[in-house]
Amino acid sequence: MFDNYRTIQRYISIEYLKIFILSLCSLVIIYIIILFFQKVDLFIKKQAPLYMMIEYLLFKSPEVIFQWTLPYAVLLATILTLGNLSVHNEIVAMKAGGISLYRIIYPLILISILISFFSFFGNEYLLPYTNQKTHYILEVKVRKEQPSGFFKNFKIWYRSENRIFNIQLIDTERNVLKGVTLYEVDNQFRLIKRLDAREAKWLDGKWYFLNGSVRNFKDDGSIQMNLFNEIELKIPESWENFKTIERRSKEMSYSELKKYIQKIQSAGYDATRYLVDLYTKYSFPLLNIIMVLIGIPFSFKTSRSKGIALNIGISVIIGFLYGIIFYIFVSLGKSGILSPVLSSWIPTILFGLSGIFALMSIRQ
Repeated sequence: MFDNYRTIQRYISIEYLKIFILSLCSLVIIYIIILFFQKVDLFIKKQAPLYMMIEYLLFKSPEVIFQWTLPYAVLLATILTLGNLSVHNEIVAMKAGGISLYRIIYPLILISILISFFSFFGNEYLLPYTNQKTHYILEVKVRKEQPSGFFKNFKIWYRSENRIFNIQLIDTERNVLKGVTLYEVDNQFRLIKRLDAREAKWLDGKWYFLNGSVRNFKDDGSIQMNLFNEIELKIPESWENFKTIERRSKEMSYSELKKYIQKIQSAGYDATRYLVDLYTKYSFPLLNIIMVLIGIPFSFKTSRSKGIALNIGISVIIGFLYGIIFYIFVSLGKSGILSPVLSSWIPTILFGLSGIFALMSIRQ
């Protein structure tokens, strides 16, 4: 009996993996084609060579896999695998042989756990590098913008002709630079002025620096310092120069993002939107397991009567529904309406509980 179950377990696993790989490859190809048509006008307009477009798509592929398609490939493979087994009465034969439903679905749950680990490590170690590469390809190689900004020691640095900006945080939603230190140098790269401000706002095409001080360094070595609550500063840099150098969560690993958040919070700034992204890095990979739990009940309820087409349609609807709910809760978290922990975990918990309750309702 044990040997028979091992054989059945291996058979289910192989069938599932075949459909999973086919589903994942199909979804990735579809997304890559969509990306190609989204970006091809930009590459043509900037006269970028074909190999650069291929390079961009290759580095974009890991994000397509881990962030956009992997959980839905798991769901689709679950519904199609169990649906095919049910259509050919193999599920009935297994039950008649004394194998319970939970032992039948055990290989799928085990595989989904392994996929979740694979997803987490991919998000942690591969995606930060590839996301930085795709950003560099678009901004520097294609748009021909000079890489004047960089991230070091958990701060953002930006250099123009005779100014160097040290920025703690860039708020792209409010057009605000937070924790700004501006250094002005002469042609011999000698420091002539330093401005420190709690934040700098871009408003109506002008920069307003708030709550800070200005130090002027004289030739005789003396320093003149003036405090201010708000000053308007005329500099050639606009908001467009800074918004593209924001340190994005998807370009950092979990450990890097956690350290960055600690640095922001220790400086007294709000790190809510980064906290939401931090907790999401843990909750999102678990979606692969949840998709199996959700897919199992639907595969048994629809496969025999309606066929594969309906199963695929259900997969699309479930995926679309999760995407909407996930986006809503993440937005609520980043706006401060919900705590970062709740906004990151509620969609995963809701779908997880739905899958467990639906699974328990199936007749053994």
